[in-house]
Amino acid sequence: MYNRFVKLYVDNIEYISDNTSFEVADTFDVYLSQIDNTLKSSVAAIEYMISENESDEHILQYITYQSEKLGIVSSTGSRGIFGVFRGRFLHGLGWNPENYDPTERIWYKEAVGNKGQYVFVGPYFNKRTDEYVVTVVKLLEDGESVIAFAIDYETFKGMTTSIVQSDENHMVLAMNADGVVLANSNNDEIGEDYASSQDPFKRGIYEAIQHNQGKSTFELKGGEGLKGSYIISRRHVLYDLYVVTVTDEDALLSELRRSAFLFGSILFLGMTIILILNLIALKKSLKARQRTENLKSIANIYVTMLRIDMENDSCQIISCADYKAAKIIGNGDRSAFALMKELVSQMVEGRSRDEIMEFVDLGTLNERMHGRDTITVEFLSYEHIWHRARFIVVDKDSRGNIRDVIFATEIIDDEKRARDRFQYLAETDQLTGINNRGSGESKIRDLLLKNVGGMFILFDVDKFKYINDHFGHDVGDQVLMAIGEKMRHSFREKDIVLRLGGDEFAAYMPSVFTEAGGNQILDRFIHSIHKMDIEALGDYEVNVSVGAAFYYPTDTFKFEELYRRADACTYESKKTTGSIVTFYKRKDSEYIEGE
Repeated sequence: MYNRFVKLYVDNIEYISDNTSFEVADTFDVYLSQIDNTLKSSVAAIEYMISENESDEHILQYITYQSEKLGIVSSTGSRGIFGVFRGRFLHGLGWNPENYDPTERIWYKEAVGNKGQYVFVGPYFNKRTDEYVVTVVKLLEDGESVIAFAIDYETFKGMTTSIVQSDENHMVLAMNADGVVLANSNNDEIGEDYASSQDPFKRGIYEAIQHNQGKSTFELKGGEGLKGSYIISRRHVLYDLYVVTVTDEDALLSELRRSAFLFGSILFLGMTIILILNLIALKKSLKARQRTENLKSIANIYVTMLRIDMENDSCQIISCADYKAAKIIGNGDRSAFALMKELVSQMVEGRSRDEIMEFVDLGTLNERMHGRDTITVEFLSYEHIWHRARFIVVDKDSRGNIRDVIFATEIIDDEKRARDRFQYLAETDQLTGINNRGSGESKIRDLLLKNVGGMFILFDVDKFKYINDHFGHDVGDQVLMAIGEKMRHSFREKDIVLRLGGDEFAAYMPSVFTEAGGNQILDRFIHSIHKMDIEALGDYEVNVSVGAAFYYPTDTFKFEELYRRADACTYESKKTTGSIVTFYKRKDSEYIEGE
């Protein structure tokens, strides 16, 4: 009975150790997920700004907004977003030191060395804060710009002590895959390398983690200078980090052994039975309470949370803050597949409905989530508020098929609209309100890659320099703005219109393959140009010289060739006074519309 009780007691220690590492790891995952989401959205936005040749001030405004306006500093304890963008150091919190070469810092070198991978760097000493930090970094697509997100040591330290306070019998570590310690609940060991440590205890912890045969909780017994037995529990979190709980098994068992010898066999037997019953009850109670608390903390983020049993096609309500969704879900006794379809049809705005209907298709979920623990999609609700839907794997069978999954939705309206605003500013010509050169050409190239044929035109304003010189640059700007407005109204909704720069414009009209069809659109446009009413011009008539070239679905040449053909025709049009359209004469056979 004594041996059985000791085994049960050790099992309970293992359970507590495993549960502790799980809770701390969950804290790390929630925290690092905020950073990961913010960093990934920032990477996408800044790479787009760099590709569009946006100014450094524009990029600085964006990272300042991300670092301050979205509450990153207050909610995550981080040090904000910074980095090197096109050779210039920019910091979202306004730090701009003299004689500071960021390219010599470890975070920059690690990012460059890992060639576009997200890298967790540190710990290292931060010159701005005079303290140790760890940093998530990534090299951007241009091969020289690096974005970084620094986290102070105290934040990691606080997370290791959030569950287990200072206790010589228990220790919580946060370390990277190489065994370098980021935080220790009991000691200030930042930067300590357990992998190469001369201390048998520290080196033994690292080696046990590396050779645990896939177990999350295991024992570390004496040997090679190590005294005593320890229970190690390990959890993997984002950025290839580990949360490790170390419990001194011998210290916890020593008191139990003394009590056993003191009270005798009969009394010990009675006490053992009572303790076993209490431990079993406590274990069940703690497990239920911890699960409830974990789910409540997560549920506070989400509007709706459902747990779906894939094998039995049933669902269980975890939480639901939307009255309309709650009414549809009812008591959750319906088919999960049918319920998901009805939720989409009733809760999602029309333009997002087809995409979301595919997302919630439980029949294809196993295939779409292969090798993933979560997938997401954004949609517009019936109240015209942006949401994010998410599937999270809870359990899988031995073949890797999903048994249980959580479906959750959260409101992201502010985040989505901020991203859309930045994208609009990055893609739009600020004077005319149509596509700028970068975004317009990118859209046309995408259509050509998909073999979407059509007519491409280039044109500029005849004698535009004369207009600027004799009527003033303000009037010249009025002419350009008026042309942009006429393009928006004269061309079709599916046509791509853009300003190339100065008085040069372009447009691409999908599915237009004949001069007759092209002239019908261009005549309407040129007529609207001649009818422009700009008071400062008086009787002066604005004319444009247009060059046009066709791209057939069977063509394989690149956008540069299409541009060259239209540009040559524009040059020919300029030889004749007035608004003239010149079409490129192809040497190959004519395309027959409808073939």
